[in-house]
Amino acid sequence: MSSLSSIADATKGAMGGLSAAQSQMLATAPAEMKPFLEAQMKMQKEQELNQLIAQLMKQMHEMGMSVLKNIGG
Repeated sequence: MSSLSSIADATKGAMGGLSAAQSQMLATAPAEMKPFLEAQMKMQKEQELNQLIAQLMKQMHEMGMSVLKNIGG
């Protein structure tokens, strides 16, 4: 499981920054909307990260089950 956590940490670091389009959108947004837009963007990044981790865990489970089936268990 340590490999899964290292993948998650690396992915979280890579997904942490805003894209150029998002930065431009924040720069042109009205001042009262900026906190809401930033929060929405952060939530979207977290959702994408959670989805990626769920997919990785599912694949790891399927690989483990495949090994057990090949052993004959």
